[in-house]
Amino acid sequence: MESAGPGPQPPRRSGAFTPDTGVIAEMVGRPLRFDSDRYPPATRYAEVACDKVWRARESLGIDAGSRESLLAFLRELTGPWGELPVGTPPEDACWVSIDGMPIETSIAWAGRAAGVRLSLESPRGPAKRRMEDGMELTRRLAGRPGVSIDPYLAVEDLFTADDPQGYFTIAHAVAWAPGGHPRYKIFLNPAVAGREQAAARTEEAMIRLGLERPWRALTEHLGGAYGPEHEPASVAMDFVPGDGFRAQVYLAHSGVSADAVDAKSAVDPTHVPGSFARVLRSVNGPDDSPEWKRKPPVTAFAFQPGRDVPAGTLYVPMIPVHESDAAARDRVSAFLRAEGMDATGYESVLSALTEGPLEHSRTQNFISYRGGETPRFSVYLAPGVYREA
Repeated sequence: MESAGPGPQPPRRSGAFTPDTGVIAEMVGRPLRFDSDRYPPATRYAEVACDKVWRARESLGIDAGSRESLLAFLRELTGPWGELPVGTPPEDACWVSIDGMPIETSIAWAGRAAGVRLSLESPRGPAKRRMEDGMELTRRLAGRPGVSIDPYLAVEDLFTADDPQGYFTIAHAVAWAPGGHPRYKIFLNPAVAGREQAAARTEEAMIRLGLERPWRALTEHLGGAYGPEHEPASVAMDFVPGDGFRAQVYLAHSGVSADAVDAKSAVDPTHVPGSFARVLRSVNGPDDSPEWKRKPPVTAFAFQPGRDVPAGTLYVPMIPVHESDAAARDRVSAFLRAEGMDATGYESVLSALTEGPLEHSRTQNFISYRGGETPRFSVYLAPGVYREA
């Protein structure tokens, strides 16, 4: 029998955390004002969410069922805060969307197949109340078909606190699959007790979830250290039982070149070398351009039981790197076409969900990309209802 050895060692830190490193939450800490021509101020959050999901489905030609049933579902999902009027912004902007709204729509393509998702976060402050709202929603989801929250319950104490720190506490997402039940996931803040503890709390979570081996593989590939260059900004888990379970760790890369981001993703044997660097430079320009300092790129590493290494997906920041949705669209569409991908669906969704001319809107949060034989691409769109006061 092999010796057990000294046991797991805590991850080292590299570099100093400063306010301008890590994921930048554009509206957090800033007062908001309502600014929408599409929705009257009395419109409820659940109604805006329904309209965004409905428009996305229609633009993609996805069977949307009935609008009434979708609204009823979203009202039940958002609970009491879904009935709050959108015309009264929350005192503290929500993290889940770049305009401070508590919802964000995303559309994912795998080849030509598209799916619609909705992220959501309670807007009711202070932070501890938002955390409690998130915990309550998680427990309500437990009884739904195909849902298991057991892995989350095993790590809940690591991501909750009496005085939560950071940009957010708990957020959720729901995705609609053709002919199947909605699928849910949760996003947790590893910096809930301070950014200095984020890596250690993430590591403890991976160990409890039985994902220590792929986590160690990633840590060793990164040089054994986590800091502003590779900072755990969010931990996500699918509420799926059994072998379908997946956890994700989102690492923000502050001050890291496109080539370095790409090289660190090579821990994933299916990573296409150079693909992440190519999309970063194609969409956001050279590494030394000032746009790169406005918001860092993020890599999401997915961990699954029985896998020795994680799989990586790149998140390319859009706003405020680009001044408008039109500017971002032009760069993204050009990249997609250069890669032999169809940009029509992406452009249609932008037109369907965005209020007014794209030259004046700023709703694109990130695009995500993963290359290979069947490239995967997503766009994350804020409702565009709030602006900085």
